[in-house]
Amino acid sequence: MSQQRFDHLLQAIHSAVLKAQELTEEQHIMQIAKYFDEDGKPLVQELYVPTLDPDDDPAAMTTLTVPLLSLLPPSAIKIKELKLKFKVGLGKIKVEQADSKNAPSLDIDMGGGGGIFGKKQATANVEITFEAGDPSESFLRINDYLVKSVV
Repeated sequence: MSQQRFDHLLQAIHSAVLKAQELTEEQHIMQIAKYFDEDGKPLVQELYVPTLDPDDDPAAMTTLTVPLLSLLPPSAIKIKELKLKFKVGLGKIKVEQADSKNAPSLDIDMGGGGGIFGKKQATANVEITFEAGDPSESFLRINDYLVKSVV
């Protein structure tokens, strides 16, 4: 039989979700790194726009140096929801007498080893919903500062 402890299965699922969340956090950091050079200076784009001075020639242009960060909205994502649906065979509840700190554990059969489900593999339906996350407060403040430096 392919017997496992149910609490170990839940811990593995929990660890997988935490790892996925870490990956989205790393994505945020990598994304910010795209907008600044190795010295921490913002990467900029020069734009030519009509001058705002009414006394100037209407065709006169002025150059704006605009930080890239202020031109592109952040595209942060986060995990909104995780749904798991799976079939397991229930086994014995074990109570460890030697260690009073441990709660009783439940053995489950994940299939594949000729247990309760025979030779069938364990099945799982996994649904993960991602959503666009709001930019962090520090991102918004940095962006505001950079936008004010252009005007």
